[in-house]
Amino acid sequence: MIPSLNYAVLTEALHALKDGNIRHCEALGFTYDELNAINKLSIDELFVVSRASAQFMDVSINHEVLRQLLAQSRQEIQLQQRISRAIELGGSIELLSDFFGLTSGEISARRRLLGICIPQGRTQIPDENTDAQIWHQWQKNRPENTESLEALDMMMKITEELALQESAPSLTVVWNRIMQCEKEKTGDKNGR
Repeated sequence: MIPSLNYAVLTEALHALKDGNIRHCEALGFTYDELNAINKLSIDELFVVSRASAQFMDVSINHEVLRQLLAQSRQEIQLQQRISRAIELGGSIELLSDFFGLTSGEISARRRLLGICIPQGRTQIPDENTDAQIWHQWQKNRPENTESLEALDMMMKITEELALQESAPSLTVVWNRIMQCEKEKTGDKNGR
């Protein structure tokens, strides 16, 4: 074992004691008598105990919790990458708020970090050819739920495929056109 483990656990317990967080100390496994003794340690005594080669604590791995934490961390990284990708493709505040629940302040901060400037004004409307390409690509791979992250992934893919065009649409343009066509399609079905 690493001798500094004693130091790390003792300082963690001391910080918790000073903050009045006895429950945290109990969760670490300390008894009240031990906490009283630790709380009365001088700096020199703390140094001696923390440098001792004998470890007063056993470390064990909760494999299930570790597995869940690793899975959650992967999901969080994927979400952050998806957000960055949507911002880089020109996702509007409305789009980013709808799909990720971000506030306009959070979106602005992320844009600044990524060095992205969004032009002010209305979103452009694509020409007929681009509009047809958007709808055709969407129909080929349309997900069941048009408001899911899978749908957003498909919209980002379409935006990336159209990026080589001279007047390449932003993600917001693609999203607006798809949502408009979906509404018209639903309206046609309901009107019949």
